[in-house]
Amino acid sequence: MSDQTELKISESMAEQIKTVVGKAQKETSKLVDSLIKESEKIRDQTLKLAEEKAGEVSERVEEVRGMVAGARTRAAGALDNLEQLFEERVSRALKRLGVPTRDDLQSIASRLEKLDDLLKTLAIDQRAPSTTTTRPGKQDDLKLIVGIGPVLESKLNAAGICSYRQLAALTDSDIDHLESEVIHFGGRIRREDWIGQAKALYSKKYDEQL
Repeated sequence: MSDQTELKISESMAEQIKTVVGKAQKETSKLVDSLIKESEKIRDQTLKLAEEKAGEVSERVEEVRGMVAGARTRAAGALDNLEQLFEERVSRALKRLGVPTRDDLQSIASRLEKLDDLLKTLAIDQRAPSTTTTRPGKQDDLKLIVGIGPVLESKLNAAGICSYRQLAALTDSDIDHLESEVIHFGGRIRREDWIGQAKALYSKKYDEQL
């Protein structure tokens, strides 16, 4: 066989091999593309299934939460009803035994507070000095009494004492009240003899003795 013939044979085989390789590459490329598309399809299906399952799980969780919340509400309502029923039965039992209930004690306490306030008011009224004036429309100048200045005179007037007669008629309890609650000077009224001065000024002004 000549060299030219062998060369032709070699070229023919190379062409055949090249053709086979080309076909193999095309088939391989198609196979890879097919695998990629199939994997993407499987991935999409998997994601869709996962989302559906996640949605179902979320719905189940919300459903369970709703059931738990409903159970709690019903339990709380039942406990409230039982507590109210128990209190009512205890209250009826205490009334049959003559024992005061909580409401009775609260009512008694409220009445006692009102009574205590009334007693305090009455005690203050009893301690307050007499505010009866000597003559209608008359008001004496209390500053003429040694020891009483404008400030003390204002305090005395605010307490209802505006005349010599009222000062002259002060009792021991009136004096104690004025010194502690009005002028805030202990022992001053007796020490400065406001009563004696008031009597003297009254006698001089109105020409009559107290």
